[in-house]
Amino acid sequence: MTLSNEYFLLAFLAAISTIQFAAGHGGFHGLMFSQNPALNKVLAILIATPAMAAFFTWNAHNPVGVVEGAQQAGLFSLASFSAVTTVLLLSSILNRNKLTIVKNRRLLGLEALKTMTFFQAVKARYFWKR
Repeated sequence: MTLSNEYFLLAFLAAISTIQFAAGHGGFHGLMFSQNPALNKVLAILIATPAMAAFFTWNAHNPVGVVEGAQQAGLFSLASFSAVTTVLLLSSILNRNKLTIVKNRRLLGLEALKTMTFFQAVKARYFWKR
């Protein structure tokens, strides 16, 4: 695996774990992989631990070669965007039958993700008749 690919993968895993931990802490059930917040935080820690260990021992297992700054910024941005997209897709698939849409209450923005998935929120916002 090239250094660039390794950096992208580690940043991707770190971003997913950060999103999952924050979703569990904030009660955003529409973003969680598991509907149990404590279990979701444990899952986030299990994802983050190998990524952080690899980041902190980067020079030990990659004695020659670095990912340059501009390339690092681009890879980090791409990994973060990919992580957000993956979380939105995967959590919507995993929770499609677990969360229900509250039709009489209109939630906008991130608050909607506390009670429904991303795709349910998009559907509620743009496709329901008012």
